[in-house]
Amino acid sequence: MLEYLVFDLDETIYPRTSGLMQAISARISAYMIDRMEMDPAIVPTLRHVYWEQYGTTSRGLQTLHGLDVDDYMEYVHDIPVQDYVRPDFALDRALDALPQRKVIFTNATEAHARGVLEAVGVARHFTGIYDVFYAGHESKPAPGAYRRLLQDLDTTGYRCLMVEDSARNLQPAKALGMVTVLVDPPPETAIEGIDHVIGRVSEIAEVMRLVEGGD
Repeated sequence: MLEYLVFDLDETIYPRTSGLMQAISARISAYMIDRMEMDPAIVPTLRHVYWEQYGTTSRGLQTLHGLDVDDYMEYVHDIPVQDYVRPDFALDRALDALPQRKVIFTNATEAHARGVLEAVGVARHFTGIYDVFYAGHESKPAPGAYRRLLQDLDTTGYRCLMVEDSARNLQPAKALGMVTVLVDPPPETAIEGIDHVIGRVSEIAEVMRLVEGGD
């Protein structure tokens, strides 16, 4: 029986069409150019390389350039979330119908996560936020971050379901026994090994009926 529902935050709790992550992405590039004085011509390539090798741009910058992580996170998330994200009443109803404990597992900060959850109108459903800082030098998709999450929750992967917009971030969850749910993947996304694919996060209630029914 499932005990925990583990949700990613950005472009999972709200639609990727909101524009919020695009705004955050623009501030990431601006930080690298303005604060770290990097050549604008190489920033896109560096970001892609760091994402591939370290899971996030910030981990790459921290590892190779001595990034001030607190300053970086404050800068890139200095965005009026409410200008991009609206209340999701369907998601609120879906979460209300599910008795499992619900937590956020994100590579963003707790402050950003709380702002998003409040804007979407679902903060009351979540008992914990596991952010970019809690696992030390590891974040998704590093397997150690997932193992620490399970340890902190005092549970096993087989008692968890994870909801993500990134197929890559679901692979370690699947390896640990979690039921995996991919939200609104781009058409070219490889979904082999993913248990369920949904168009909107509010469809999680339908997935739970399938899981609990054994289908």
